[in-house]
Amino acid sequence: MKKLILASAVASVFVAQVAHAADEAAAAPEHVVAYNVGIATDYVFRGISQSRNKPAVSAGVDYSHTPTGLYLGTFASTISWVADSYADSVTTAGRGTTPFELDFYGGIKGDMAAGLNYDVGAIYYMYPNHKLGSTPNANTLEVYGKIGFGPVYLKGSYALGDAVYVSDKAGSYYIDLGGDFPIAEGLVANAHYGMWRFQNGGAVSTASDYNYSDWKLGITKDLGNGLSGALAATGTNANKGLWNFNNTGYLGGNKVFAALTKAF
Repeated sequence: MKKLILASAVASVFVAQVAHAADEAAAAPEHVVAYNVGIATDYVFRGISQSRNKPAVSAGVDYSHTPTGLYLGTFASTISWVADSYADSVTTAGRGTTPFELDFYGGIKGDMAAGLNYDVGAIYYMYPNHKLGSTPNANTLEVYGKIGFGPVYLKGSYALGDAVYVSDKAGSYYIDLGGDFPIAEGLVANAHYGMWRFQNGGAVSTASDYNYSDWKLGITKDLGNGLSGALAATGTNANKGLWNFNNTGYLGGNKVFAALTKAF
């Protein structure tokens, strides 16, 4: 899942800030296409490891239309949770063996009066060849809205259909409060607190069993030539039994991860 807040996206926050500063010094082109590749010690999304607490690689491409603020993008990363989650629910030959996710997103963002900025859009999380059938369906569509003021922001994401991990979850939502604070030349501190609330439950659990909160504290560093690094500590109070798929390891809890991202 892209964004927020996964390991490579932590670094891309800083890249975006550098690009914004450059735009103030020179007029930005009308059409902008940017690419990125990344590697992380763990792919962490909303406090939960997507890669079984192991390294992941990612890549993405983004298009933006400067005059209107419209943007489109796609993002891909290696994962393991789909196969881990459903290894016991279907035969080995037919179970979900998806080794990666593919996200598609688009929206519009811009500035408002009094220093406020906004970002609204939708994102589709796709897990090709997940082989999970219609229930549960790993693929997920969310709409989101974000409002920012200076370095701080508040974002809400709402599932229109299934949401990841738990079947039949339309109406599940995630609230994200955070900030990106410049502390030195080329160095930014990141802070985040989030809450995920699920609607409906799985086969043996209620929705409230899956609910949890997560936090993150980190730094991003501009290393030059489009390269940026990130180091972050994150944690959750997610249920240890539910967020440990087929005894492959607890995916929440407190952890530290690092990421390196190249933008070009």
